[in-house]
Formats: sequence, C-alpha cells, structure tokens
Amino acid sequence: MKKESKYLFIIAGFFYGFSPINEPHIFGKINWVAGGAVQMNTMDWLDLAMHGSAILIAIGVTFSLIFSKNKNQKNQK
Repeated sequence: MKKESKYLFIIAGFFYGFSPINEPHIFGKINWVAGGAVQMNTMDWLDLAMHGSAILIAIGVTFSLIFSKNKNQKNQK
C-alpha cells in the first residue's frame, strides 16, 4: 500500500469512527456499555463495532507507519 493511501485511510478511519461530529456515537455507546448495556439492541452493538473498528484500524495503520519509519531509518544508517 502506498504511503499516501495510508494517510487517506487514517483520515477516513478517524472521520468515520468519530462521526457524527457534534457528539460521536462511539462515546455514547461506550458510556452505555459502561453503564451496564441496559436495553442495548443488536443495532446498537453493530454501531459500536463499526465505529470502534474504524478507529482501531486507523490506529493500527498509524502505528505501522510510525514503526516502519523507524525501521527504515535504522536500515539506512
């Protein structure tokens, strides 16, 4: 995967994970689960999984970029 497409993927992942902008669904769902997940439907769990997975994948791609830079710098020395 090209470096430019990784940056676009990171931006898109965080944008989707933290949407809608005014109050992200992920924060509401995490608070709901922390409160005991009372009356959570299947759609609520899927919403948590979709927004959460986008954020986790974006974080993973970010770490892979960071560690690949460090690895490339060590190889060049």
